[in-house]
Amino acid sequence: MPNVSVIIPTHHRPQLLVRALKSAKLAGRDVELIVVDDASTDETREVCRAYEGIKYIRLEHNLGVAGARNAGFLASSAEYIAFLDDDDLRLAGSLDLQLAALAHQPQAGFVCGSMLMADQEGRLTGEKSAPDHPGGDIFWELIELAFPVMPLSVLFRKECFFRVGLFHSRLAGIDDWDIFVRIAELYPVVVIGEAVGVYRQPTPSSDQGSSQMARHLTGAVRHQRELLRLPRAMSASAERRRQARRAASNRVANTLLLSAAEGVSLGSYRFACANILAALQLNPLGVVRPGAYKTLFARLLAP
Repeated sequence: MPNVSVIIPTHHRPQLLVRALKSAKLAGRDVELIVVDDASTDETREVCRAYEGIKYIRLEHNLGVAGARNAGFLASSAEYIAFLDDDDLRLAGSLDLQLAALAHQPQAGFVCGSMLMADQEGRLTGEKSAPDHPGGDIFWELIELAFPVMPLSVLFRKECFFRVGLFHSRLAGIDDWDIFVRIAELYPVVVIGEAVGVYRQPTPSSDQGSSQMARHLTGAVRHQRELLRLPRAMSASAERRRQARRAASNRVANTLLLSAAEGVSLGSYRFACANILAALQLNPLGVVRPGAYKTLFARLLAP
């Protein structure tokens, strides 16, 4: 039986898929590679057939990333699960590193590391995304959107999904955050400092789902109401739940404003306007906290 099953959903990106597969193969010893072809109509099938040692699953109807991840999970055979988007990369040895970390913390549901940021061409930007948290109980940090984590940086213990369920397809773009919260309600989490993957950052014009920031983040704020009905949240005081609502709304509003500033610098004015409007709807009084606006206006006034 393999140590880790790496599930790679893909749709119409065969060239990027090959890079992802190669990186996953080098990420650990005895890795099961599962490619879920989410109804591609290009040469994805041929690329997968030519690549030895993978389990190829073809979906006849496009189910989206969450549905494809679920299909891959149901076909997996290892006790540990990793998810890799077809345009991201795993670093060599990263799965073995995280597997060892989970072995030392048998109660933990997943382990996360940091990510190296790359541009659309795959070039490293020098930026790094890492949780500023020692690990353990991260339920409230996650529910407040204060714990930066993505599937790329995580190795899951498979048993977690049998307790909390699979990804919700109706939560496109935030299905991963939802599953992190549901797992963190029941399990502690391990955080390691090492980088484990390379994340291809979205741009306003890219075809990545994460480029639709305003829709996804405002959706997260709405969905937070449902997560605050989880037993762990309901056992807290009403004031603690209100605090979580305020913290998430403020954080999302600031993130949208900063992204709007980046959109302006790239000439993506529609993207910037959508983010500004969404931020104002979430936090109309945010103007009294000028940090994010200062950055935005500096970009607007730049020559």
